[in-house]
Amino acid sequence: MAPPGGAGSQPPPNTGYPELVETWAGIGLLLLGAAWVVTSVMCIAGIQREWARAKPVITNYLARNFMPYTFLGFGLACVGVSPQLIFTDPPLALNAIGGLLTLLAVPFILISMIHWPLFLSPPWYRRWYKRGGRMGNKVPLWDPSEKKNSSSTN
Repeated sequence: MAPPGGAGSQPPPNTGYPELVETWAGIGLLLLGAAWVVTSVMCIAGIQREWARAKPVITNYLARNFMPYTFLGFGLACVGVSPQLIFTDPPLALNAIGGLLTLLAVPFILISMIHWPLFLSPPWYRRWYKRGGRMGNKVPLWDPSEKKNSSSTN
């Protein structure tokens, strides 16, 4: 038997740096989750309102659109899971924050996939819904008493 590193030994197989792949996957997941969270918060806050009357998709069972809440949940879950992929041994506080974000994401995902109660919707959405706003119709998204942003459309 040849000694390690001797004439008859084989070089170790190329592992492709799996830690680096996980790190980049974690960074990508963090950026994707952050983009989903920011976009969802903008939609829910009323900065972008066109989502409210988007055409129904297969996950919408009622006459209301819940997609920003679903994407908020997915974004929180992605942000919460990403530290486990980015760091080999994340600090305890980072683990706790990531776990808390992931646990917060579960109700958002589950409730918004089935039914999002109207009372949990933002005030502008409730006002629009009471004026007759539904998915696919042309009821104005902005109440006449509200000041419309110059960059948004009806």
